[in-house]
Amino acid sequence: MGYFQYQARDPQGVVHKGVLEASSEPEAARKLKSNRLYPVKIKAVKSHKPRRVPEDHIIRFFYDLSDLLYAGLPVDRALALISTNQTHNVFQRVVQDLLGEVQGGADLSGAIGKYRDVFGELSDHMVRAGEASATLPPITKRLAQYLEQRRAFRQSLISSMIYPCILLGTSAVSMVILLVYVIPKFGQIFQDLNQKVPFLTQVMLQAGVIVKEYGWLFPILLAVGFWGARYLYRQPKARGVLDRLLFRFPFTRYLILYSELARFCRTLGTMIQAGVPLLRALSLGQELLINSVLKEAIAPVHREIKAGHSMSNFFRTHQPFPSRMGTMLRIAEEQGNLGEGLLGLGDHFEGELQRRIQRLMVLLEPAVIIVTALMIGTMVLSMFTAIFGINEIKF
Repeated sequence: MGYFQYQARDPQGVVHKGVLEASSEPEAARKLKSNRLYPVKIKAVKSHKPRRVPEDHIIRFFYDLSDLLYAGLPVDRALALISTNQTHNVFQRVVQDLLGEVQGGADLSGAIGKYRDVFGELSDHMVRAGEASATLPPITKRLAQYLEQRRAFRQSLISSMIYPCILLGTSAVSMVILLVYVIPKFGQIFQDLNQKVPFLTQVMLQAGVIVKEYGWLFPILLAVGFWGARYLYRQPKARGVLDRLLFRFPFTRYLILYSELARFCRTLGTMIQAGVPLLRALSLGQELLINSVLKEAIAPVHREIKAGHSMSNFFRTHQPFPSRMGTMLRIAEEQGNLGEGLLGLGDHFEGELQRRIQRLMVLLEPAVIIVTALMIGTMVLSMFTAIFGINEIKF
């Protein structure tokens, strides 16, 4: 995959500029045509190392830009003020590049499109819609709110995993200390006395020897397994097999479905409220989906809407989408507020996902405690067995 800078016209003749990701120039042209954009010029962009910018700076950028635009400042003046207040060197250079592009006559959306590795896939589309409808200040504020909500959701998931990870880490350290340093002391006593070591203690001694001699291999194997799985997941065939396998189990299916639908509905709703045409918003929403099974399931919606069918009818009659999705979308369509209805569905799916994960954490914490307690208890029992064995030795 590579990046291609394009210049295209819509059916009204308005020129659009930006950058998109595709495998080739023909593929880039097909993507533009699927969004009802007719390419005038397509040029390959040299790949570069992705810039790492904390999301806080991106969110603050759009909030500041919205406030300055509301105050009546032109885009170039607002970007100049924002660039002087940046504390992150990489992002300061990005904002300065945006300023240079805008001062050179480019649209802000086209300039942001060249930095999708920083601003994401959604930002330039929303900014373009704001430019076309002369509503750039509220659009940039809505974009900042969307990014902030997405970050808060991700942080809540991470925070829910902190306690189980700390518990597993401290338990693992305790078990290593017992296996490598404590239990071998008892084995040495039996060896000095030429006595047979109790069976359970012998098992723990052998486990300690393995950990002591080959423990350095465990982090390497974990790293190789992690990077190997990550590499395989990037391969389309392996990824498809894994996605289908995970979708067969009820629990993982639920987590994948609700997390993907929460992101899809919130992204689509935000773009529709920003004035992005429905078909173009759908195309971008599909690209943001990660699970290949769900991406295949949702692909026909674009064709259904082109044929004149409603979105609610598609989600109501197709699997694996929840029935609530079709019902709520039908109500939103009847009331003429599809964007708001999609945002409400995104909040619903996100809330359901958080509740399910919280229940999982409630069950996981005692499960981790019980498992680690059994393992440490077995080690302690092996030590008591050795102590009782020493007391039975006849000197």
